[in-house]
Amino acid sequence: MRQNRGMLQPRTMEVLPQSARRRQLASVDLGSNSFRLMIVDVHESSAGPQMKLLDQIKETVRLGAGLDQQRELSAQAQQRALEALRRFSERLRGFEPDSVRAVATNTVRVARNSAKFLGEAGAALGYPIEVIAGREEARLIYLGAAHSLPQDHQLRLIVDIGGGSTECIVGADHEPKRRESFQMGCVSLTQEFFPDGRITKQAFRKARLFCGEQLAAQVRAFRRLGWNYAVGTSGTVKALWQVGSAEFGYPRITPESLARIEAMALQAGSAGALNAAGLKPERQAVFAAGLAVMQAVFEEFQISTMAYCDSALREGILHDLLGRASGADRREITISHLVERYRMDDTYGRRVAAVAGELLNALHDGQADAHQLQMLEWAARISEIGSFIAHADAHKHGGYIVANADLPGFSSTDQRLLSLLVLGQSGGLRKIRAHEPDPSHWLLVLCLRIAVILQRRRDGRQTPIRIRPSANGPASGWDVDLPQAWAAEHPLTVQSLEKETALWQDSRLFSQVAFNLI
Repeated sequence: MRQNRGMLQPRTMEVLPQSARRRQLASVDLGSNSFRLMIVDVHESSAGPQMKLLDQIKETVRLGAGLDQQRELSAQAQQRALEALRRFSERLRGFEPDSVRAVATNTVRVARNSAKFLGEAGAALGYPIEVIAGREEARLIYLGAAHSLPQDHQLRLIVDIGGGSTECIVGADHEPKRRESFQMGCVSLTQEFFPDGRITKQAFRKARLFCGEQLAAQVRAFRRLGWNYAVGTSGTVKALWQVGSAEFGYPRITPESLARIEAMALQAGSAGALNAAGLKPERQAVFAAGLAVMQAVFEEFQISTMAYCDSALREGILHDLLGRASGADRREITISHLVERYRMDDTYGRRVAAVAGELLNALHDGQADAHQLQMLEWAARISEIGSFIAHADAHKHGGYIVANADLPGFSSTDQRLLSLLVLGQSGGLRKIRAHEPDPSHWLLVLCLRIAVILQRRRDGRQTPIRIRPSANGPASGWDVDLPQAWAAEHPLTVQSLEKETALWQDSRLFSQVAFNLI
């Protein structure tokens, strides 16, 4: 079969015996323009896990078009999204929770009313939806593309133009070296510069200038790193490549192909009249804006030619999900890097984590949520990160560092929880109230704080402490019990636990709080 020279081809997957162990994974990408569901079959082989595409569904939702000047997501856009997710839900019935990962990108990131929408969207899909930061989106895009590109050890520039943002990444093989997310996309720029569908030279010029300003602050750092070739991913890039190939015979995207496409768009004069070969009807409305973004990227990065790769965010989500299942969790790697970089005592952190996990399990009768236990462990391991700045108020410094650091693998929601736990490990509780945590997160804070008290001596000692939920469950209150004989030999620990209990009693977060010597 003849290979299309404009598209970089994925590596051939090996044929595996029917007896090989298999599992299905699914990714859901809530983009600013389209929602996408992808399902793959994972085969275990001697060469490692291999993925085979089973099903994919695309819905053009235009969520970003429902974002007004006040960054409020319109009821109509939300309804379109919920209807699409309900249809996805039917296809996902029967999937285990850890086999599905759904992520929301730029529009949900910036929407002021995203919290309520996310709750309804998760209920419609049947699985929780994570909001990911721009640089995390860039990492996942690169991960998806890298698994379809040759492992040639060369630096390559990956460009993904989405509905609300554009991600640019330089990396080699599976490892990104630099990644950035820019607030410019084909949907948002259509609203700003092509709102009535008219395509004019002035609109193109203004859109390109806007994009150039967005890129200018970061492009020098990318150039210093350099790259050997450029690759584009996702819908806008695919449309530009297909139109350039079908209309003008260009096998790849070039400055010349973009100029000829612009001339054709200007001649059409409007999105509705733009009937180019290779351009799908659902892409017409945002095509001109996507073209302007690409022209700015080519100019600022001084790109001479770009190939198209058909793997991006949704494939990256699947590879990240597969990594979690096979012991290569990017989040665990991130935490370990933090521990090493900030020279934290990981033995101490793991001891705090073990005690905190035992306490949380005791409150839930041995049935604590696995995700919460994992978050508690990671928070305990980096609990001393703020000491890198100063020992005084280290918990506050730590909370700030974790909230603002680049933490590959973590969703925005989980990063906020990590920050809350590091901040809340000591000191007063008022500062935590300001973050309006989920009620269940107060119990995580409680367990971490008690664990920090019990491990103050850093000697790994075992404490015969017992924590019991109240009759109405842990959300209503709890009791801490210590044997009197042990308490008599550890007056400092007892004093600290008494103060901690009094602090929680005064907070009135729980109806019942007690510290008992038995």
